[in-house]
Amino acid sequence: MTRKHVENGRVVVSEAAMRSAADAAVGDRGEVSNDAFPSLLVRELRAESVQPLEPGTSPARVWRVTTGRDVLAVKVLHRGASLVDGHDIRSFLKKPAQLRRIHRELPGLSSFYVDVVGVWDHTNWAAYAMPFVDGGAAVTPVVPPGEARDRLNHVFGVLTEHGYARTRRHRADDHIREHLGRIRRRMWVLARRLPRELLDGPRLVVNGTPCRPLGPILQAIEADPALLHRLVPRLVSYPVHGDLQLGDVLANAGRPESFTVIDPRGTQSYRDPIDDFAKALFSITVFDRSLASGARIWRTPPRNGRPASYIIRSVDPYDRYAALGPVFVQMLAALPFGQELDRYDPHWRLRLAFCHAFHTLEEASWRLSPRAPRSLGTAARSPLTLATAFCALGLRLLEQAIAGAARSDIELPDVSTGLDDDAGVIWRY
Repeated sequence: MTRKHVENGRVVVSEAAMRSAADAAVGDRGEVSNDAFPSLLVRELRAESVQPLEPGTSPARVWRVTTGRDVLAVKVLHRGASLVDGHDIRSFLKKPAQLRRIHRELPGLSSFYVDVVGVWDHTNWAAYAMPFVDGGAAVTPVVPPGEARDRLNHVFGVLTEHGYARTRRHRADDHIREHLGRIRRRMWVLARRLPRELLDGPRLVVNGTPCRPLGPILQAIEADPALLHRLVPRLVSYPVHGDLQLGDVLANAGRPESFTVIDPRGTQSYRDPIDDFAKALFSITVFDRSLASGARIWRTPPRNGRPASYIIRSVDPYDRYAALGPVFVQMLAALPFGQELDRYDPHWRLRLAFCHAFHTLEEASWRLSPRAPRSLGTAARSPLTLATAFCALGLRLLEQAIAGAARSDIELPDVSTGLDDDAGVIWRY
């Protein structure tokens, strides 16, 4: 049984489109793939061609579908596609609903968000269609730092003035406990593949910083009511996105000053805007570079009373991109919305550092999900390498956030990763 809502016009189905969809559904050994583009969509969209796009960071697949009058991006998720929470069909179908709500209720942001032209909820899969945006991520490691700063300032100026700031409410939100609960629920995924010292036991060292393993450090945070109280936001905002990686902000081709926001989390409740800012900080300092080029890891196991040691380095040369992290936070503080946060929510920088660490740890478990992209090209970008790097770096970031909480309420704690430190190591990778 299918429940659907389609608003796209009629075009003509071609045999080539049906063959294209059929080819996409068959694996190397002639097996039907769970990543198949549903033939029902080929018929209903009356597609002329169907082409898979590069896999993203979720288990859903995106397809470029050409019809007789439109070019669409169609996102499809099959049931049972993920072992980690937050990537199920129910969560997936909340994304188009959030987009439609933004178009309906935030006219100042509507022109900056992708439209939804169709939604399908099928027995075995769900999908939604959007106009295809011909452009790439507005900010990436290869963008010159000055240009990246200008784009970040423009994007977050628009999002705060027309979104977060215009719809704020003075109400507490326990989003920090949600992060803690999510990381705990996903620890079994990490425990299957990662070295035990990252999860339990004595301290270890990550890029020169002594760190507690994941279990003990989470327990220490959960057992500190004073810290948890300081991490409760005083302002919550309209659900502008909820999962704002910089890859979700596309610069329109030929118009770098224009951008289109895609792929919101699917939340429609008022939430802490700092969580979105932290996800963008994660993109700048850790995620974008690691997904693009990978990481190198030198692990020394514990022995003779010495703790386990992890040295993690970036493969790419884009250290100036990572250095944008503190600049990005300063830019946020200089915006009118940031100035209001300073008045009403003075602990927001501290919370930013904690959420930054939480996003890094959550991404570690997703990298080991069976539905994460398998073939990223090199060992430095393998799921196990990335999961190990994200978990270890998340521990370092959490320790630095805790140290920052002990020193100051209002200054940004250390959010450095050490990925670009000079270790003097000859790598054999």
